[in-house]
Formats: sequence, C-alpha cells, structure tokens
Amino acid sequence: MEYGKLIGQAFRIALRNPRLWPFGVLAGTGGTGFNFSYDTGGGGGDGSFDPDPALIAGFVIAVVALVLLAAVVSVLSQGALAEGVTAIQRGEERGFRQGLRAGRATFWRTAGLFLLAAALVLAVLVALAIVAGGAVVATFAVTDAVALRVLVAVLAVLTALAALLVLLLPLFVIQQHAVREVVLGGARPVAALRGGWRVLRANVASSVVLVLIQQGLVLVGYTVVVIAAAVLCLPAIIVLVASGAGVAGIVVAAVTAVVVLPAALAAAGAVGTFGHGLWTLGYLRMAGTA
Repeated sequence: MEYGKLIGQAFRIALRNPRLWPFGVLAGTGGTGFNFSYDTGGGGGDGSFDPDPALIAGFVIAVVALVLLAAVVSVLSQGALAEGVTAIQRGEERGFRQGLRAGRATFWRTAGLFLLAAALVLAVLVALAIVAGGAVVATFAVTDAVALRVLVAVLAVLTALAALLVLLLPLFVIQQHAVREVVLGGARPVAALRGGWRVLRANVASSVVLVLIQQGLVLVGYTVVVIAAAVLCLPAIIVLVASGAGVAGIVVAAVTAVVVLPAALAAAGAVGTFGHGLWTLGYLRMAGTA
C-alpha cells in the first residue's frame, strides 16, 4: 500500500470538504466530568463537608446524560465520516445533511458494534486482573518476604500492562475495520467484527503501519492546533491579567475567544476528518473495494 498517496488523498478530502468538519470534531468526543464541593456550614458551624444527596444525584445524572450524548454523537459522526469519505473517493459530493442521514441510517448497528467491542475490552481487563491479582494474592499467602511480595506485585502489573497492550491493539484495529464493515457493507455487529478480523489477518503489516501513521499524524495535528490556539490567546491573557480582570481585559478576552474558538474547532474538525478519512481509505484498499 502506498502510504504517501493515501495520506495525500485523505488530506485533500479533509481540506476540500469543510462540511464534514463538524463530524471530525464530534467523532472523537469523550466523556465529561465535573468536580464540585458543597458546604452547608452546618454541623455546629465546624465547616464539615455535608453534601446534599439530591445535589449529588443531579450531578451524577447530568454527567451520565452528557456521556451518553457524547457517545451517541460520536457513533453518528463516525458513520457519517466513513460513508462520506467513501462517497467523495468515488467522485460524489457529500455535505453535512447527507452525512447526518448516513450516520442515522447506520446508527444502531454501529452502536451495537461499539457495545460489543466494549464488552470484549471489559472481558480482557477482568481476565488480566484475575490472573495478576491471583499471582499477587498467592505470593502474599505463601511468603512473608517483603522483597518477594513487592517483586511479584511489580512483575504482575508490568506483565498485565504488556498483555493489555498486545491484546487491545489488535482489537482497536479490528474495530476500526469493523466500523467500515457496518457502514459500507451493511454488516451486523458480530459479522462486522469477523469481517474486521479477516481484514486484519490478511493485512497485518499494513494495519500496524496504518495505526502508527494515523495516530502519529493526528496527535501532531491536534498538538499544533492546541499550541496555535494558546499562542493566539496569549496576548488576551496578558491584557486580562495586566488589567486586573478589568473591563478592557474582559472585552479583549471575549473578542479573542469569539475569533480563536471557531478557528480552533474548525482546525480540529479538519484533523479529525483527516484521521477518520485515512482509516476509511486504508480499509477500502485492504478490503479490496477501492
């Protein structure tokens, strides 16, 4: 596989199709967490932490709702990008509405695939935890030597981490191929995983190289976006601090945010579109459908 041409094609597709950029931002959406504290001042005025159960429940529900929303949007966006990049590669045009329809059309099968993959990851984690934990417990049961206990515990953790990497990397690649099996081939989740495994088994070297290239370039892209946004925001931060959060500083910061934030999101969307596009184009070649 000619990786240079593949990268160039993915770059051109991402650059020339800004209507796909919103999906590029949303496809990689993660969970959101909140940190909070609440002090009623009760307990005899001792300042002890006395959280309101209703408040805690509200925050938990809000976090769960945001995580679920992020997951739904991510699944939909990945379907939209896979179909959109494939259509553009065939010479067709794709916009936001067409991508949205494509994402909705494959949403439930794609979501089922991710749930199945998550269950496999959980099974791997549980199995490794049982094996590593069993070795540590057995060592603690048969010896009181602190040095030996520490050595076994460290070796168990390191071995489990190495095994986790060895097991999860192929699963990650299989899932990437399987997403395209679902979106482009109409496969159901189990069949898609089998298809992803077949593509990986027939293209082990190409899949590994594609992972390294895709992850490396996307990491570099996002790093550049973050650094550029920070540099552009630095003058506004300096003015804000120098003015003591005065009116002038707040105005400058607000104007900078209005300008920089959309630009940063657009750039992040282009990077995300490129990353997903590179996977899709690579899958098409490895699966022999390009």
